[in-house]
Amino acid sequence: LMQRATAAPPRRSHYFDESEPVQYRVYKSLKVWSLYADIEEAFGTLESCQRVYERIIDLRIATPQIIINYAKFLEENDYFENSFKTYEKGIALFKWPVVNEIWTVYLTKFLKRYGGKKLERARDLFEQCLETCPSKFAMKLYLLYAKLEEEHGLPRHAMSIYNRATAAVEKSEMYSMFNIYIKKAASMYGLTHTRPIFQHAVEVLPEDRSREMSMRFAQMERSLGEIDRARAIYAHCSEICDPRVHTQFWDIWKEFEVKHGNEDTVREMLRIKRSVQATYNTSVNVMSAQMLATASGWCRFRECVRLFGLCMSSVVLRDYIGFVQCSLN
Repeated sequence: LMQRATAAPPRRSHYFDESEPVQYRVYKSLKVWSLYADIEEAFGTLESCQRVYERIIDLRIATPQIIINYAKFLEENDYFENSFKTYEKGIALFKWPVVNEIWTVYLTKFLKRYGGKKLERARDLFEQCLETCPSKFAMKLYLLYAKLEEEHGLPRHAMSIYNRATAAVEKSEMYSMFNIYIKKAASMYGLTHTRPIFQHAVEVLPEDRSREMSMRFAQMERSLGEIDRARAIYAHCSEICDPRVHTQFWDIWKEFEVKHGNEDTVREMLRIKRSVQATYNTSVNVMSAQMLATASGWCRFRECVRLFGLCMSSVVLRDYIGFVQCSLN
């Protein structure tokens, strides 16, 4: 019965063309094919089940879940390479973001099966995946790739992947990605190797996150006894710290100078604080002037519109009176 229902009609027809007989359209029904696949998995043979799934793919009506189900069925029967080929067929059928689920399952299954035995092939798969991967889905895939390199590859390759990930993920995930990168670099190479990572993070992160990263950077240098480096970081970070708003930063810097500096360094810190305060005051004054100018311009525009309306009303009224007088004459 299922074979008859899914047999191709004598002539080509479109599934959504309601003018066609149902018998001519049912062979492209995903519900019917899904039921057919379930029946074959339960009661059929491996070959008959494969034929059903392959036919679904040929008709281009497969969904990502159908692809995953087919691949898992082959895996359960110890046809691992055929299972991986099925994932690749699914990847060829779909684009991002639909293909994300297939890629995630495929890479996870491949690593579980081979680990580091087929490292180059695994690398090729990850590179193929990440080549077109949107930033929304990039983070977990980069972390999976880096984990592969940590466990079976080279540490420098893992560091390179983490570095790429900081630029590939969404802006909202950049801070978390930098934190992971710094932690891994510190555990593999030591704290001193985190300096270029901190510097890059401070440059590319949004102001709020850059401020937080700068304070962590300075604290790291303090823990290493690098007082001059820490002072330079505080001075650099001060440019984005309004003394009226970010009081915590200035308190931390003051505490640092009291503990590690001298009268001259404290005086320099206070001078920088006054300079930053003046810069922010100037910015506020400029913005206020611009807002006032905009508001003044808008008021003048409204006044012009009002006067124009009065003039037009006078013209219309004059023409109307003239028309009435002519009509009476």
